[in-house]
Amino acid sequence: MPLHEPSPYEVLGIPPTAGVREINLAVGPAMRQGRHTRQEIQDAAALLRNPDRRLELDIQQLLPPDPVDGVAELLHPVLEEPLLVVDRPPATPAALLVVRREELTVDFAEPAPASTAAEPPVPARFAADLSVLPPIEIPE
Repeated sequence: MPLHEPSPYEVLGIPPTAGVREINLAVGPAMRQGRHTRQEIQDAAALLRNPDRRLELDIQQLLPPDPVDGVAELLHPVLEEPLLVVDRPPATPAALLVVRREELTVDFAEPAPASTAAEPPVPARFAADLSVLPPIEIPE
């Protein structure tokens, strides 16, 4: 049992460039060979005689790749260069990660009840004080 369904060209034993006359002449020998059923041969011939269906078949079939001679010679300049190596700083050990319970408690605390003010209240640790103001020279 074949792994794939044979193409109509394989069923009739003709090249993809065959014309309608060659298709008609290939039906008789294909039936005498007995490799395919009569219905398969007739379906293949009918498909190849119809220009629209034949074009669709030709577009769907994959072309065999062209052989490439001297692949090693073509890739030699590329393979001589070292591959891209990215220097990354070493990962910080998890032991150096410090989480303070007080910070977590403040960050995940329940928010204060909504006030009538238009803006939400600012937590005390983020409130502005004199340390955030630029130095000001007072004129005499």
